[in-house]
Amino acid sequence: MKAISVHSSRGGTGKTLLSYNLAAIYASEGKAVSLLDFDFRAPSLSTLFRVEVKRWLNDYLDGDAGAEEVIVDISNRIDVEGRLLVGLANPEMEAMREMARKDRRWQVRALRRMMELKRRLEEMDVDVVVFDTSPGIHYSSVNAVVSSDISLLISTMDVVDLEGARRLIRDIYDAFERRVYIIVNKAIPYQLATREGREELVRRISRYFKYPLLAIIPCYCDLLLKGSRRRPFVLERRDHPFSKVMREIARRLEGL
Repeated sequence: MKAISVHSSRGGTGKTLLSYNLAAIYASEGKAVSLLDFDFRAPSLSTLFRVEVKRWLNDYLDGDAGAEEVIVDISNRIDVEGRLLVGLANPEMEAMREMARKDRRWQVRALRRMMELKRRLEEMDVDVVVFDTSPGIHYSSVNAVVSSDISLLISTMDVVDLEGARRLIRDIYDAFERRVYIIVNKAIPYQLATREGREELVRRISRYFKYPLLAIIPCYCDLLLKGSRRRPFVLERRDHPFSKVMREIARRLEGL
């Protein structure tokens, strides 16, 4: 089983959209995939799926629910060959406040619970786990990164995002010696229109990061305009350039 965390320095990079579509690609290829919402400060996957949830990942980390109680199978809902199992974070404001108040002792217990959840998912024959993490340095993000085999660090070309991502590498990825790959999202399309423009963009990115650049994804406005709540964009619009880029990312991750 391969565990992948998807992380960013701040919100607005498209991290959740990439997590969801990456998980959907693997599920469409016949794999069993678990997508876990570890963005406890601003959970949004529950809004995308709109499924009835009895227990949340919050409850699991608190020790008040078992893995089977918080994992929901939405495979039929999005019509995939494999399985897509989701674990959702509680989007209620009070739940977010409560998670923010957790102390260090609780965080240590939560890490143990995360590792137990990974073992349980492996027993359920899950092939890939995708953690959608909280932006920045937050205990849930650090736990997800530590629990992952590979981390994807998402940034735009905004200098605030780039500098923030560089700090995350210094403070988390270097400190824990984790495998991390960079994805630049929402790149301005004209910068990629020519070979020279793309090469210059790659040079700019390489000045910020010593880790490998996995992909550059242009900004596609129609991702929001023409997407469907019922199915992920990569399944709804398979021939769209975004879908092709995401399939290439999935293919490259399999070889890592």
